[in-house]
Amino acid sequence: MKKLLLLNILCLFFISCEKALDIELPTIQSKLVINSYMIADKYWDNKSQFLLVSNSVDGLASLNEYIYTDSIPVISTAEASINKIDDTSNNIIETYSLEFDSNCYCYTNPNFTPKQNDTYQLDVNLEGFTPISAKETIPSKPEYIISNLVMTGSLDGNLSSSSNWEDLCEFSITIQDQPNQANYYRLKIYVEIDGINPQTSSCKYTVQDPAFLIPINRYQASDNYYTGKNGYFSDDLFDGEEKTFFVEVEKPQGVWSHFYVAIESYSENLYRFNLTRKEQKRDSNNMLFNSEPIFIESNIAEGYGIFGARAISRKAYLPLFFPTNGWVDY
Repeated sequence: MKKLLLLNILCLFFISCEKALDIELPTIQSKLVINSYMIADKYWDNKSQFLLVSNSVDGLASLNEYIYTDSIPVISTAEASINKIDDTSNNIIETYSLEFDSNCYCYTNPNFTPKQNDTYQLDVNLEGFTPISAKETIPSKPEYIISNLVMTGSLDGNLSSSSNWEDLCEFSITIQDQPNQANYYRLKIYVEIDGINPQTSSCKYTVQDPAFLIPINRYQASDNYYTGKNGYFSDDLFDGEEKTFFVEVEKPQGVWSHFYVAIESYSENLYRFNLTRKEQKRDSNNMLFNSEPIFIESNIAEGYGIFGARAISRKAYLPLFFPTNGWVDY
């Protein structure tokens, strides 16, 4: 009983000794946040290519500190333009003004079509914020061939099965890597059906090659292969050389008319941005262990975000029209 009484007295003593501390948290000046993507040889369609402008706020700040347009946290009053730059002299060759479009809540110019290997500079100005700029070079489209196609399933078959996936095909992809530069790629495979209600769906595929066993891809550490829908790879293991991958493809259940293979070249800025963003998402779902903070890669001077670029090469397989050699540029 005496021990219990002593313990209670000690608890009251420590509680009475508590003192409130006023801690001044540092404030960070709000900066412009940019999300902008360019695709080689494609005009700005407000969907795959656009410019979004918003502002940053402190981690403990209120949502009221965002700038809103029609209850959406985007800025509509900025002055934005993209300049085509001469790599040798750094002079401006041509200027494309970007106008805010309330349909997409983004800035756009349908007359602007980025070209392979050209360099562009984005400039955004808004009163009360430090002006931002970013420079990016459009990568060239990947060059590759597809061979040894074997259809292991049917495009227009719809098997009754508890599984959501069916075997589709297997083939080899041979890519010719651009020499004397770092190259970054992504492989995607789609099935499509045309008609009144067109549909598109991504295929799951498996590649057994170390080029795909990199942090940006999800794979088991004990496995020596990658399985997924969005496999990134770089030329670290085959710089400037010809490289062949063997790919096994599954399709979502359903009836489809054709499928196509897309290999995308990424600028290093966009690749690094995606890599760090994926790492951040993984850590945000980590409920058991503490982890180091992830800093998102950015090429926006005096701001945050990304001004990135990619180039896409697609080959479609149309078995109804090309039964012997169905690969056509898509």
